[in-house]
Amino acid sequence: MKTRFNYKVHKDSSLREYLLSFYLSKTKIYKLFQNKCVFVNGEVKNEGYKLKKDDIVSIDYDEEIDLKPIDKDIDIVFENEYFLIVNKPSGVIIHSEDEETLSNYVAGYYKKMGYHLSIKYAHRLDRDTTGIIVYCKDMLTHAYMNYYISTHDIKREYRCIVQGYPKEEYGRLTYPIGTNRHENSKMVVSKNGKDAITNFRVLYKYKGYSLVKVILETGRTHQIRLHMSHYGNPLLGDLLYGGQQNRIKRVALHSYKIEFIDPYSKEMRSFICDVPFDMKRLIKEES
Repeated sequence: MKTRFNYKVHKDSSLREYLLSFYLSKTKIYKLFQNKCVFVNGEVKNEGYKLKKDDIVSIDYDEEIDLKPIDKDIDIVFENEYFLIVNKPSGVIIHSEDEETLSNYVAGYYKKMGYHLSIKYAHRLDRDTTGIIVYCKDMLTHAYMNYYISTHDIKREYRCIVQGYPKEEYGRLTYPIGTNRHENSKMVVSKNGKDAITNFRVLYKYKGYSLVKVILETGRTHQIRLHMSHYGNPLLGDLLYGGQQNRIKRVALHSYKIEFIDPYSKEMRSFICDVPFDMKRLIKEES
């Protein structure tokens, strides 16, 4: 079933240049024009057509939900015609062929709402990690978000609870990260690993643990967990990297905030999702 997405043009350019500005692949652009899926002010146009400010570019999609829909409530932080931003609970992953996932729940929501769209997530979180996940409804938004996440120009801020008290109130951790040859599920700090940069600031200190704000400059697997552990302060609940589970039974990590330039309004968008009950309880107990 066809779904049409509309986009308001902000400056003069060719139609092809406009689509490329979202970092959509040349292959996809070619197919869109080949199948006559691109319109300007309601009329089919070719890629060389000269756009003017305030023109409306439309793209017709022939899509269906491409994952098994599971009818389960999702916590929606924000939704418009291009984005669905969800608060991920602990204990589920973003996508898998073998088990129920957050993307299956999003598929269930799409089915209930009558959306004929494939499931397009812009990034992932670990199973235990809670908080903000961005889903994109259309291919332009998805291409845009994928590109800027890959260049680390989208700001992602986390809250975590670590054991003990970091040696400094704030810092920048730059330990390179590689795979563990002896344990597939675990990452290691390795001089031959990939560059990884984590900025942290201690927000509050409690009896035996600290609440820490973390901003990533890179997005390596287990980056926050490994960096804080290597620094001497593993996350509470993180058995894999030396954390203890006497206060919380999962990794105490939450995706708290995301900021990015909206590709359509060109304004900075900022979304915050408060820490969940199990982490909030630890903070309130000691306040």
